[in-house]
Amino acid sequence: MSALLEVRDLVVEFGTEAGTVHAVNGVSFDVEPGEMLCVVGESGSGKSVTAMAVLGLLRRPPARVSASGIRFRGEDLLAATPDRLRALRGDDISVIFQDPMTALNPVHRVGKQIAEVVRLHRPVTRKQAWQRAVDLLTLVGVPDPDSRARQYPHEFSGGMRQRVMIAMAIANDPALLIADEPTTALDVTIQAQVLGLLRKAQRETGAATILITHDLGVVAEMADRVVVMYGGAIVEQGDVTTVFAAPRHPYTLGLLESLPRLDRDTEELTPISGSPPNLVAPPVGCTFAARCPVAAGRDRCVTERPGLVPLAPGHASACHFHEELVMAR
Repeated sequence: MSALLEVRDLVVEFGTEAGTVHAVNGVSFDVEPGEMLCVVGESGSGKSVTAMAVLGLLRRPPARVSASGIRFRGEDLLAATPDRLRALRGDDISVIFQDPMTALNPVHRVGKQIAEVVRLHRPVTRKQAWQRAVDLLTLVGVPDPDSRARQYPHEFSGGMRQRVMIAMAIANDPALLIADEPTTALDVTIQAQVLGLLRKAQRETGAATILITHDLGVVAEMADRVVVMYGGAIVEQGDVTTVFAAPRHPYTLGLLESLPRLDRDTEELTPISGSPPNLVAPPVGCTFAARCPVAAGRDRCVTERPGLVPLAPGHASACHFHEELVMAR
């Protein structure tokens, strides 16, 4: 089965007064039809920038985007015209942004905004588009959808606004859905509802989904495969069971060890020491070396940047000493 989305050697840089920010450095991954790929990492690791580069939503300048290829169904998105990208976005590729209050237009009714997405990509009347909007609100669990469609975004709670964003994203049955931290700032009960809704939306549309998050609990619940990013690069990737059971990068291990667990009697969590690297002047060697217990001053870690090395089918790690990682879990 050929990949739905192929990203090869993606590099994104931003020109700033402080210098060039190397936000994404040589990222490559595939997304298969119908799968849930979770991209996880700390804030500033390059997750959202990678997604925005794929969608062609980064302003150039200050952004500089290059890659060996970004292909959707075999079509080179880097070579696509702005009109072609606009035709793809909202139709074959949809996105759910992190903050629905800023993504939704505050002066237009919710139903109108959903109907507009439909009319931009489908030859339907206003009445048909409005009915589709109401049907979508019903699908995502908004109560009394006929009257709620006539309300404005500020009249919705955070969780309900996120349901509206999901309704807009699936309006035209996309092949690829990108959800950029869709549960940020929601309480755990609403978060669970939104995640369940994303699963339902995936089943309804058959879409492949890229879920960007910093929450490993979300990854464990949702992912088929996981990509771990740090310092603008992929440091580990594989199926979710393998990565959680036998992580082969110290950063992945650190993320997992910092989580509270029910099967251990632990008084204190184990945080990752230090801070993420300065991407204006990234380190010469491994970007995680300064925080890594495995590096421990080894010259190779600070002088040579590790590449992503296959360990098993579908599992790869960017660590010089990955074989030393044995996790007692």
